[in-house]
Amino acid sequence: MKKTNSTNAKVKKSARSEGKSKSTRKKLDALEKKKIIASLTLMDDLFMQVVLEEQACTEYILQTILDKSSLKLKEQRLQKRLPNLHGRALVLDCLCTDEKGLLYNIEVQNSSAGAIPKRARYHAALMDTHTLKKGQNFSKLPESYVIFITDKDVLGEGEQLYQIERVIRKSGNLFKDGSHILYFNTARQDDNALGKLARDFKEANPKEIQSEVLSHRVASLKEGKLDREGEKKMNVLLEKYRKKAVEEGIEKGMEKGQNRLALLVGRLLEAGRMDDLKRVSYDEDYREKLLKEFGL
Repeated sequence: MKKTNSTNAKVKKSARSEGKSKSTRKKLDALEKKKIIASLTLMDDLFMQVVLEEQACTEYILQTILDKSSLKLKEQRLQKRLPNLHGRALVLDCLCTDEKGLLYNIEVQNSSAGAIPKRARYHAALMDTHTLKKGQNFSKLPESYVIFITDKDVLGEGEQLYQIERVIRKSGNLFKDGSHILYFNTARQDDNALGKLARDFKEANPKEIQSEVLSHRVASLKEGKLDREGEKKMNVLLEKYRKKAVEEGIEKGMEKGQNRLALLVGRLLEAGRMDDLKRVSYDEDYREKLLKEFGL
């Protein structure tokens, strides 16, 4: 009888210990989740996609960049895939149409390699291909804007906003083909509307975001003021970050014949160090520094 009582006591103690362990892991998971969410900014493309689900946010960004306060959107599509039977397809971050029928493609690019001029050209070309219907006159092709929002000054001329247009070289007159390409350089933060928007894009704390519509949207996503559907979307977002980080880590690790980078990505994700996570994907020196920091 004594042995039975002793065995039962051990089982109960083990169950309590296991329960405490699960509870601790659950609390840690919740803390890590909060830490990651707190670090996100509008320059994080996956988070930006969730923010832009509120169309008023997209309108505000376009109104500010294009200096068109009256601009109103008719519809928008996030992660819109543009197939190409004869070549490379595209998935656009945000494709929208205003009430006048003008087209807008917004792309958030943290890497300079992701915002090279020829990519902008390809975006504009494929948008045109998917806009004009069979048999339509070319005059029906709508005016379009490809807008790259960049973390750094990709074009290197120190401008806050680059507006690229085709011109007739000899006269300098516009070619007027209706195609516009813009680069919004968030590294330059002048004391004007664009500068304020640039600061908002890099601000993690919703209380410090100056735009009311962006601040309200970011706060609702970060502070848990969501319905069940909103909570589900944030969980999906975090899972996408995890998968993206692991996939990138494994891919680069395989190229080097090792899994050190995959391990590093996992450590950074666990620590909620999102800025470092992005930087290691393109900065080799910084990547080596962090590998040493984590003993990998």
